[in-house]
Amino acid sequence: MTDKVAKEVAEAEFERFAEAMDLDVDTSIMDEDDRKGFDLQKNRIVSAIRSGAMVVNEDGEPVFTPQRMKDAGTITFHEPDGAALMAMDRKKKSEDIGKLYATMGAMTGTTAKTFSGMKMADLKVCMAIATLFLG
Repeated sequence: MTDKVAKEVAEAEFERFAEAMDLDVDTSIMDEDDRKGFDLQKNRIVSAIRSGAMVVNEDGEPVFTPQRMKDAGTITFHEPDGAALMAMDRKKKSEDIGKLYATMGAMTGTTAKTFSGMKMADLKVCMAIATLFLG
């Protein structure tokens, strides 16, 4: 598959997203494990932008179109607020994935079911976005 967006443009879009959402992306202050995790999430997002599956809207929000679901609409990840974090409280302590999906649902104005039915390749992109927001 050929890229629809040049690598440099995709990386600039990632930086615009990070700045607009006030994400902590300074790798110079991260330990090695945090830096590896950050690089993994960033690379997933940049790859999604390069493929055309994701754009960053005028507000700096990532807008993702799942690629492995029939008739999938776009999913906009809004900057999380306290209510998005409180979505985790409705899950049991041991339900880590459920907590993540509930929070992602709150961030996107959808539900946890949106993500539970998603194929792993698409889900990894969505989880990368959420991880950067929650990091």
